Amino acid sequence: MVSQQLRDGTELYVEQVRFGKEEQQRRKDSPIYVDGDEIARAHAAADHIVFIVDPRLGFNNRTHRFWINRLPPGGEEGQLWKTLGHRHTVEAVIHWLHGHGHSIIDGQRYDWEAGDFICVPMFSWHRHVNSSDGPAIYVASTTGPLSMGIGQAVYEDELYPEFWVFAQKGEDALRTLVPGGAEALPELPAAEGQSEAARLYAEQVRFAFDEEHKRRASRVLVKGSELKFEPTAMGALAYVVDARLGFHAKALATVVAEIPPGKHSGAHRHLYDEIDYVLAGSGRCIIDDQTFTVKPGDTLAMPVFAWHQYFNDGDEPLRVLAHSTRPAMENLGLVLTQQGELANY
Repeated sequence: MVSQQLRDGTELYVEQVRFGKEEQQRRKDSPIYVDGDEIARAHAAADHIVFIVDPRLGFNNRTHRFWINRLPPGGEEGQLWKTLGHRHTVEAVIHWLHGHGHSIIDGQRYDWEAGDFICVPMFSWHRHVNSSDGPAIYVASTTGPLSMGIGQAVYEDELYPEFWVFAQKGEDALRTLVPGGAEALPELPAAEGQSEAARLYAEQVRFAFDEEHKRRASRVLVKGSELKFEPTAMGALAYVVDARLGFHAKALATVVAEIPPGKHSGAHRHLYDEIDYVLAGSGRCIIDDQTFTVKPGDTLAMPVFAWHQYFNDGDEPLRVLAHSTRPAMENLGLVLTQQGELANY
């Protein structure tokens, strides 16, 4: 019996040792490019979300997904959600492509129009209202795969209360931005002499309370007209959502890159997932030894640690929306970014 356990242990250990090597091959075998025309056809035929990049579709993205959705015209009465909307223990960044309207997030109203961005605070109830005469269309990235992978994904939707996990426990649990409830500051009995262990444990207990307030105070809306493109080694970048800009985002970050006609971005690679969506312009993207022709609506799921670089072959600026889970990997201490050729803007 002991020898069987030892043999099994060896096999399990060797499986760990092999993982990194096999992961490199899985990244090479994973899909990278999704044609924007194919996305448009699928979206036109559907009346709901169309997932573009998702591990359940064969992609090797382990930490976030990307999708497109359409809201029907008609304002509040045209929406399925009437009061709460839905909430989830995943981070989300929404970019509005067409239309105008507003979102109700944690009871606050945010007016948006095409080109704007919304960063939804973790576990906040939110719903979106289309005030346009036609459909409002948006693309979004969420960290669902990461949360599902660690067993911490909770989605609560007012249309499906039978699946509520925390909201069903009462009004306090319904209002909090922290699963389990954390609106009231927890009180602990004073420990005699306030030992270091007592202090450390008290910090642990009040963490969720502090987190609640940080989420409520964080930035939510970014106006597309206010994007500020600045020179970097990778070219002209506008940082949209980043914890260093006042967003309470621990896992997801968003930038928009702009490459002038006839120019190219820098080349780099990094140890985190990235999903790119072409907003405007045309050109090429070279990813390791593969070249992809890109146009508006195309999506690229960058393999982890693959060199990538954009070239603008058109007559107008090439704009690329990039969502990544750099913050998640930074918080784990596992980010490595290597810069290759510099941008020639």
